[in-house]
Amino acid sequence: DVSRFEMMSVSELTARANQGNNHAQFYLAKRLQKGQDVTKNTQQAVQWYTRAAEQGVAPAQLNLAIMYLRGEGVKPNLQQARSWLEKAAMRGDNRASYTLALLDEKQKNLVDAYKWYDLAARDGMLDDKVRSKARGKIGQLALNLSSSDIASARSKADSWFQSR
Repeated sequence: DVSRFEMMSVSELTARANQGNNHAQFYLAKRLQKGQDVTKNTQQAVQWYTRAAEQGVAPAQLNLAIMYLRGEGVKPNLQQARSWLEKAAMRGDNRASYTLALLDEKQKNLVDAYKWYDLAARDGMLDDKVRSKARGKIGQLALNLSSSDIASARSKADSWFQSR
């Protein structure tokens, strides 16, 4: 039960994290990032998020990516951020695919942005609020894309989704 990790003391989380427990690593990183019941230490948070992310914990992959985007505890690194976001998106975390869409939209890669919004809006994705926000963004982007651009984006999304 994951919620029990939220209730653990920092010392118990640290002990379990050091034993390789990915949930403990994630929750310890989260506390270190926010300074919750422990001195805030973003560099250590990055280390623990990385260990959990390498074990396939999608929320750790997402949080680590955001830290790379913000330059929080690490030097900003868009390439690293995108890599971790794609890994989290592969695990069905639509917060990651939505963030990838925002990055591509900001860089004017509208077909790729549409692809990521399409993926974020699909059923079975993690977060319902993100799904509905993505649907709204798809409608806005569609106004700036040709029908062949939209078809290409949807095809890319389907291929990506099937490769998961």
